[in-house]
Amino acid sequence: MLQTSNISLGEPLSSPHLLSPVDILFRSIAIVRRHYKLCAVVPAVFLVLAVVYLTVTPAQFTATTVMAIDPRKSATATPGASSQNQDIPVDNLTVESQTEILQSENISLKVIRDLKLLDDPDFNQRSAIGAVFGWLISWVHSSPPPTDLERERAVVEQFAKRLSVKRIGVTFMFEIGFTLPDKEKAAVVANAVANAYVDDQLQAKYEVAARAGNWLQDRLKELGKQTSAAERAVVDFRIKNNIVDTGGRLMSEQQLAELNSQLALASASASEASAKLSRIQEIMASDVPDANVTDALHNEVIVKLRNQYTDLQKREAYLVDKLGPAHQAVLQVRADMRTAVRSIRQELQRIAAGYQSDFEIGRSRVDSIQKSLADLVSKANTTNQAQIELKALDSTAQSYRTLYDTFLQRYMESVQQKSFPLTEARVITKATPPLKKSKPKTLITLIIALIGGSAVGFAAAWVREIFDRTLRTSDEVRAALGVPCISTVPMLDPGSRPNPVFTGMSHLGEVVARPMSRFAESMRAIKVAVDFFPADRKPQVIGFISALPGEGKSTISANFAALVACSGASAILVDGDLRSSMLSGRLTPGAQKGLLDLLSGRQAEGSLVRLDHLRCDFIPSVHGSAAANPNQWISSVAMRSLLEKLKARYDYVIVDLPPLVPVTDAHAAADLFDCFVMVVEWGATSAEIVQSGFHGSSRITTKTVGAVLNKVHPTASAYYGNMRYATVTYS
Repeated sequence: MLQTSNISLGEPLSSPHLLSPVDILFRSIAIVRRHYKLCAVVPAVFLVLAVVYLTVTPAQFTATTVMAIDPRKSATATPGASSQNQDIPVDNLTVESQTEILQSENISLKVIRDLKLLDDPDFNQRSAIGAVFGWLISWVHSSPPPTDLERERAVVEQFAKRLSVKRIGVTFMFEIGFTLPDKEKAAVVANAVANAYVDDQLQAKYEVAARAGNWLQDRLKELGKQTSAAERAVVDFRIKNNIVDTGGRLMSEQQLAELNSQLALASASASEASAKLSRIQEIMASDVPDANVTDALHNEVIVKLRNQYTDLQKREAYLVDKLGPAHQAVLQVRADMRTAVRSIRQELQRIAAGYQSDFEIGRSRVDSIQKSLADLVSKANTTNQAQIELKALDSTAQSYRTLYDTFLQRYMESVQQKSFPLTEARVITKATPPLKKSKPKTLITLIIALIGGSAVGFAAAWVREIFDRTLRTSDEVRAALGVPCISTVPMLDPGSRPNPVFTGMSHLGEVVARPMSRFAESMRAIKVAVDFFPADRKPQVIGFISALPGEGKSTISANFAALVACSGASAILVDGDLRSSMLSGRLTPGAQKGLLDLLSGRQAEGSLVRLDHLRCDFIPSVHGSAAANPNQWISSVAMRSLLEKLKARYDYVIVDLPPLVPVTDAHAAADLFDCFVMVVEWGATSAEIVQSGFHGSSRITTKTVGAVLNKVHPTASAYYGNMRYATVTYS
């Protein structure tokens, strides 16, 4: 079975590219999975705190009563309003105003005093935190006991915190709630608040009506005097100007109208008399009046004489025809005809004299009426001039009278309102002891604790991620060091020891024990990178370096030597750390001679050890008196000579060098090596430290094959970088 691991973990979280919402989601999930312990512990702590809060916090019960405001309300007692109560619609602002009145101190104080809540322990006890805080303050400096006013103010504040008033939807009803540990007392206080509000409204209306009544009474006295004075001025002006009003009209106006009527009648009568006189004169001018004219006069005498004349004419004609015109009878008839004509003329003269008399009388009457009318018009003009001022006086008096009557009516209404005050509010539902507690809400508290804890845990993980400056991906290693990441070495389980030969060696022979593991495959990746390192010749002397101790370079170098040896090449492992010699202590704990003995020219027997389990040779590093200046020894001519000899004998010379940051040994010996492999511990060493150690010498950076990301967590590493890459297993 062959198992390989992904070498490139994709882009780091600090990638400058713009992220899509899907990438942000995946990376957020990755952060949670990387810091799952933190993201789980914080919500758990919050839940525990919530349970503690629910346990120690006493249950609170909220009793509610429902009140309604009548959508129509009576008009207030204001001057100029109608005598009858007008209905004015209640708007939303009015309802909101009533809600604020319900929460006012006036209502609160009334309930507090009526129910004697100043001495009630529910309104005077402090919370546990408040009690501790008060004790600390009193311990720092003593303060006098609170006054009655301060106690009252404190109870009012507690009362306001426990009282809640809210409007029900968009209706004219609102809900009054009061919260206390005692459900019975909560219902009593809620009902008391509603009753206090109704009483306050009644008292307010009574006071308004009383103030309005007193003000109206004073105004009535003043208006009564002003009205009497104005009416008296009207009467005096009428007497002074001789203005008499009869049925809504002045006497002069009535007389003027009557004279106009009389003048019209007199003029008509005079005209008729004149016409009759003219007509009679025309009749008299003819010899014998025409029958139609005489009939029009309607005079029996003339009609009779005219008929007589007509008969005489007929007789004359008859006699002339019989007797001739000269006969005595004809002459007698003609004499009778003249007598009849003369009688008609005399009668007409008499009638004309009558018409003349009627005409004279009518003309005299017209002249008399015209004279009287002229006098009356002159007098009426004078009266009209005075009438203008009279109307002004009368209008003033009428205004005062109207205003007086209005104020009198409003005064009577205010008296009625004061006697029978009404309020727009009424209780719809009285408060009863609640069956369930209102707070704390167990489910809501736990949900809030869970959500809040999760949010805080995620925020803490995000902050931790932001401030994490360690290297975790290949791209981060490449960006920090400027060299490729040639391999990612998985973290080994310290408890797994499949072969008893490697007991106590802490995975130094892992590639031999598990040749098909991911760890062995990562070692092969290092060998491939070293073998293909672009140099003048194939590298033989390979130095394994790290920024700090403990990053696993000794384990990497030992397993690399074992891998090379297992592949058929000859290899020797050299412990080049003359200061710590940790690798020697793990491979050859009883060694007495080592690298210093070879470099100093002392007896070299026993300095080279054969490691059968690693299938390679090993030169340990043993501390001695000569290790006073290890950087000089590691970069000495003797070291160069030793490496040349080893190169001639072995295909690979692997040297485990000291860390770069604490000491300068590797920098001093950089010229002796063909290439370097930089080992970086995954998620442990900060990028700044790695950069400062690695870039301290250009001789190292130019010879570095690449970096090895060591101790990579097998599962957590999958949540760093690009989530599209996963671990590959080949069987």
